[in-house]
Amino acid sequence: MRFGIKKILAAILAITLCAGLAGCSDASSTGVIGGADASDTTVVEAEYTAAPARSLTDVTFNYGSGFYAEDITLEMSCASDGVKIFYTLDGSVPDDTDLLYTGAITLTNKTNSPNTVSAQQGISAGSDYTPKGKVKKANVVRAVAYLPDGTKGEIRNGTFWVGIDRNEEYGSVPVISLMTEIDNLYDYETGIYTLGKTYDDWKAEQEGPYEAWQAKGNYSNKGKEWERPVNMEYIEADGGTFMQDLGFRIMGAASRNDTQKSLRLVARADYSLKAVEYPLIPSAQRSDGTGAVTKYKTFVLRNGGNDANFAKIRDPYIQKLVEGGRFETMASMPCVVYLNGEYWGMYTMAEDYSDNYIENNYGIDNHNVVTVKQGEIEEGNEEDIALYNDTFDFITSNDMTDEANYAKACEMIDMGSLVDYLALNLYIYNEDGIFEGHNWQMWRVREKGEDSPYADGRWRMMVYDNDYSSGIYNDGNNYTVDNISKAFQKAAEAEPITVDEETGEDVRNVAAMIHALYQNPTFKEDLVTAMSNMRNVYFEKEKAMALMKEMGDVYKKLVPPTFDRFGPDWLTWDTEKYYYDELYQFETFMDKRYLVFPGLMQEAMDLSKFANVTISSSDAAKGTVSIDETVLDLSKEFTGRYFPDYTLTVTAEPADGASFKCWECTGAEISDPNATVADITFTGDFTLKAIFE
Repeated sequence: MRFGIKKILAAILAITLCAGLAGCSDASSTGVIGGADASDTTVVEAEYTAAPARSLTDVTFNYGSGFYAEDITLEMSCASDGVKIFYTLDGSVPDDTDLLYTGAITLTNKTNSPNTVSAQQGISAGSDYTPKGKVKKANVVRAVAYLPDGTKGEIRNGTFWVGIDRNEEYGSVPVISLMTEIDNLYDYETGIYTLGKTYDDWKAEQEGPYEAWQAKGNYSNKGKEWERPVNMEYIEADGGTFMQDLGFRIMGAASRNDTQKSLRLVARADYSLKAVEYPLIPSAQRSDGTGAVTKYKTFVLRNGGNDANFAKIRDPYIQKLVEGGRFETMASMPCVVYLNGEYWGMYTMAEDYSDNYIENNYGIDNHNVVTVKQGEIEEGNEEDIALYNDTFDFITSNDMTDEANYAKACEMIDMGSLVDYLALNLYIYNEDGIFEGHNWQMWRVREKGEDSPYADGRWRMMVYDNDYSSGIYNDGNNYTVDNISKAFQKAAEAEPITVDEETGEDVRNVAAMIHALYQNPTFKEDLVTAMSNMRNVYFEKEKAMALMKEMGDVYKKLVPPTFDRFGPDWLTWDTEKYYYDELYQFETFMDKRYLVFPGLMQEAMDLSKFANVTISSSDAAKGTVSIDETVLDLSKEFTGRYFPDYTLTVTAEPADGASFKCWECTGAEISDPNATVADITFTGDFTLKAIFE
């Protein structure tokens, strides 16, 4: 469907073909969809469609951005008489002091030309790694037309790869070309990618030794002040292109010190348009279930965080597996980035949490959205912190075993969202997550509303940065560790409120809130079931291993060249072998964790021996079955391990045109075999079958 829409748009936009040439492309900077080399990367005589120029002073190219097997002769033209066209070939913004266009230019394979942006040093406190050889390169052309009176048109941009086989190198993932002034990256005082003045000032204040990840450089600075303009061109495998002027900044925590840094891209009217209206991530679905995400205020190009120099796949893999949980997840996809025409490696393009994300996913006014990240306001007004503080203070100051108090807490927090979130962190053995007070985020509306069932004023969790998990620094071998007991012991010992020594402000320890809630029997029961569902449903072994292979096959192609480009500098052996080993270690953790997790739960949470549960359906097409709101995949027989300490609540939901008849249960007691919602009481293994008609 998406490609059909794109072709329709291209047909509407296609006005004319340049005489005597294959076609012309309007590579504008304001959100244009076009086509380039859509038929075959080895054929240059493809037919191109183009958007019309927006004014008589706009420059057009006779070739669209894309991959070409042979040299191409690029011609620039303009509908107005008497104009002069100026252009650049280094990614910088053209003006009337740059190259004057006097005739067609030949674009060739640039890979053997000297490295420029990738040769820069001083971008990490821990490494001055630069690639050992020539990186792959594209031709980046930026052009602008001037009338005799000084009036100028829109800047036209194009990216042309010559002699690089797109399919062989990058397969079906999108390739992104970023173009910006070099000073935006490396200027001593204002460059966002470099150590710069910030580092020199910071270093002068240090009285003792420090580790590289602790250092502060220009790249550590945050906020709009450290955002720079960039042109992004998004080139799909079928040759379709999308281009827009955006802002970009460095993002992340310790990974800002890496040589390959994560980037956040931002749409603003200051640059061109207030949003990107394009299906950047085809798999992204709105959280309210009403369709695909086609609008972005921000999105990220992520280097992998803690996993940047290891498997690079942990966070996107985990987020993909737990889609459908009662929390927010970020859709993502791998991509390849070129910066000012030079290969910048593989990134994971992902959604980005913000108030605009909530609006685009739920239809809730973003001005009514509050998000709290690690106990501080991320989106909203500073006074909104009272909404979180009031929730925290009530829960930690009152007896949560009192059902009236717990009921009030449930009006403040969506407990299903919280128990799913805790279950995920415990299952993947997240060592830098919510129990440590790190990498947690939640959202709610400020004022309750009727525009969405999620506008009820309750806090809900948002999953992000799952990289420091699943045995990343233990070769995948810590899958047997009882992190569950350790996490709840840490929560039990947490002081609810401490005072920051530097600021003198109160710091609320989220682990203390978890500990208070864990004292409530209902909360513990829901958490035990959520942890069982996390293992049995979301990380079900066959499903998990299938996704590992699917994603791994793509990452195996893209990551080793990224390591060749960026290091780490201690990686002196075969990058392909190294990456295969890292991926295998991650796979080992996921494989073995599935086997041992029920036993870890039993021991750590003082539970009876688990029971093997088998659930099936008379016809999976006629309805669904869920356990505590977690929908089971009944396209085949479902098996899982649950604990007889607690009843299981099962729900049958017939599809349109079908009806639920009854439950068939063996080995357990069911509260009402004819009810769509029933409680199962069991002491050992049992089977359950939903009968739909």
